[in-house]
Amino acid sequence: MQNLQKHSDICPANRVSQIKEYYFSKKLKEVADMNAKGLDVISLGIGSPDRPPHIRTIDALCEDSRKEDAHGYQPYIGIPALREAFSDWYKRWYGVELNPKTEIQPLIGSKEGILHISLAFLNPGDGVLVPNPGYPTYTSVSKLAEAHIINYELTEKNGWLPDFEAIEKNDLSNVKLMWVNYPHMPTGTPASINLFERLVAFGKKHNIIIVNDNPYSFILNEKPLSILSVPGAKDICIEMNSMSKAHNILRSYFHTIPEHFDLCKRQRLWLCLPVRNGMKV
Repeated sequence: MQNLQKHSDICPANRVSQIKEYYFSKKLKEVADMNAKGLDVISLGIGSPDRPPHIRTIDALCEDSRKEDAHGYQPYIGIPALREAFSDWYKRWYGVELNPKTEIQPLIGSKEGILHISLAFLNPGDGVLVPNPGYPTYTSVSKLAEAHIINYELTEKNGWLPDFEAIEKNDLSNVKLMWVNYPHMPTGTPASINLFERLVAFGKKHNIIIVNDNPYSFILNEKPLSILSVPGAKDICIEMNSMSKAHNILRSYFHTIPEHFDLCKRQRLWLCLPVRNGMKV
């Protein structure tokens, strides 16, 4: 990027001026340098699976990969069998019924979902509520969307939960999205029905879409929870979920978008990013 600016008159878009190297990219380099010096570093950075998927998953991938018709582009909204499997999975584990045709969108990863949700709903200058501490991508993508970032602080005193009274002291009239992530990364704070009920009520009160990034619900949890189990949540909430954290299946992410499926679907088609994920669940 620096060479481009130095040797030509072509300048990058203004939206990338505030974007820096990804936080975890820098940390992984630091870890690699320390390991090269003989240190045995325990990395608590990115949540990359440290175990393989179940043998049945591997066998299914091997079997399907030998089929002649299994190597083309998949439909833009994912093959029906995949969406139906995600729907069955939500019903079985969360007790939430989702229409596989209109309420589920497969993704190739969480960053894709965060980007497309932001581009679908945020105009330049629109407000977005971002947790601190929280996943760095919420901030970096909001900057790319040229949104107005309002950080809401999560403190140990408040149990690492949103302080709704403090948040409401901000001008929320132009806020469209609120990113939440429970179970929470990096504190490990679990989700609860009470928290989800308060988030749904907050979103409806202020007309703010609540996006719950929910990849960790199966980690050290006897009862996984979904924000969509709250009555009325489908009116105001989007939930992202993952197979990588729960089942060690990489590049298998999806989000549930009950009230906003058509808009998010149009956003994906406009950007021409096909979903290439024919994995059985």
